[in-house]
Amino acid sequence: MDIVALCDVDSDYLAEAKLEVPGAATFSDYRKMMDAMGDRIDAVLVCTPDHMHAPISTLTMEAGKHVYCEKPLAHNVVENRQLRLLADEQNLVTQLGIQVSATIAQRMTVEYVRSGLIGKVSEVHVWSNKKWGRDETIPASSNRVPDSLDWGLWLGVADERLYREDVFHPGQWRRLLDFGTGTLGDMGVHIFDTPYRALELGTPKWVR
Repeated sequence: MDIVALCDVDSDYLAEAKLEVPGAATFSDYRKMMDAMGDRIDAVLVCTPDHMHAPISTLTMEAGKHVYCEKPLAHNVVENRQLRLLADEQNLVTQLGIQVSATIAQRMTVEYVRSGLIGKVSEVHVWSNKKWGRDETIPASSNRVPDSLDWGLWLGVADERLYREDVFHPGQWRRLLDFGTGTLGDMGVHIFDTPYRALELGTPKWVR
C-alpha cells in the first residue's frame, strides 16, 4: 500500500504523521486533498470526530473512491443509510474500522459461540463502564485557539462556537452530541459487535 496523502486540521498531528510517511503530500482540508490528489487516490481512511465521518465519506465515494471509516460509521441513522446506498450505487468497497474486531479474543469468542461450545445462545447482555455525557454547562468564555489548529475546519459541518480546550479538541468532543455519539454510539459499536458476529445476526427488527 502506498500512502500518497495525509490530512489533519491540527498541524502538530499532521507533522507527527508526516514523520512516518515522509513522501506523502499534506493537507489541512480534505476537500483540497481530493481536488489535488484525486487522480492518485484509490481509497481514503476517515478517522475524525464522528460528525465529520459522513461528509468526508460522501465526498470520497462521490469521487469514486473506496472508503475505510473508523467507527461509528456516521453521526446518526439517516447518515448511515445514505452512505450505504451511495456505496451500493457507486459499487465501492467499504470497511468499518472496529479495533476490537481485530483482536484474537474477539475472534476466538466468535468461534466458540458458532461452534456450539457454550450451547445455544438465546439472550445476550452487554455492558460498558464508560459514562460519556456532559452534565455540566459549557463555560461561556473561550480559550485561545492553538496555532496548530484550524478551528473552522475542525468544526466542519457543526454550528460555529467558541473554542474551549477542556471541552472539544483533542478528545472531549465525544461527550457532546453535536460531535460525538455518546457512550452508546462510541462503545456500543465495540460491545455489540461480538454477539452480532458470533450469532450472525441481521438487521434489527425493532429496538426497545
